[in-house]
Amino acid sequence: MTWHGATGAPLTHEAESLLVSRNGGVLRLPEKLLTGQEVFLRRQRGPDDWKAAHARIVAEIDHDPDGFLYAIAILDLRVDFWDIDFPHPSHSADALARLLMECSFCLRREVCYLNELELKSFEARRCIARLCKHCEAPSIWVEARESRADDGSARELELPMNDKLQPRRNRTRIKARVLACIRQRGFQEEVAVCEDLSRGGIAFRSRNHYPEGTRLEVAVPYTPGNSAIFVPIRIVSSRPIPTAGLFRHGAAYVSAPSD
Repeated sequence: MTWHGATGAPLTHEAESLLVSRNGGVLRLPEKLLTGQEVFLRRQRGPDDWKAAHARIVAEIDHDPDGFLYAIAILDLRVDFWDIDFPHPSHSADALARLLMECSFCLRREVCYLNELELKSFEARRCIARLCKHCEAPSIWVEARESRADDGSARELELPMNDKLQPRRNRTRIKARVLACIRQRGFQEEVAVCEDLSRGGIAFRSRNHYPEGTRLEVAVPYTPGNSAIFVPIRIVSSRPIPTAGLFRHGAAYVSAPSD
């Protein structure tokens, strides 16, 4: 990342991307920047291949021992800075799960909304078959890994949602034993076991008790060490499992905007 300091001289420092979205993200930087400040981003995709974009600091949202966390917005919306295809949120109506996946041929990355058949395929084989728009042919897609050389160090992806719970109609529940990552602001992330999924929500077992109405974020399926897609949920039921020392929770997704 490059920006101009108080003297007008250009300053360059490596930043860590913590979250990415279609037109922005959250970066960690040890330097103090101002809201509204413009910066120049470069992301290495290969030994001699770089992607660049101009961006603006939207806000300083937090800080930790490693630096300051900034929300940034990419100024030119035509620039595909992250090399990830983000589907429109309205396409999530039939989704049971969401994963960052890559084509095994061209390595193009895409946020994939998985239906029942695709989820079962991923659960059994850790891959799915789908059409690659870049290859213009069917191909095998696998979960994208952070260790790829051209990765932007992004740990999470953000899908915009609103504050309306999805209706309960047409909720066929699918039994699936997959891991889920539960996140609550101010608390440590928890890896839980998801028991079933539907288009409207999930059921999972947890060591923690989340009262009804609690707002959380969940990534499901979840593979530790890989990029995760978190979406907001609200707890709608919570029951103890005394024999196991756990709690069984039912949660509803917060629906995506319709336009």
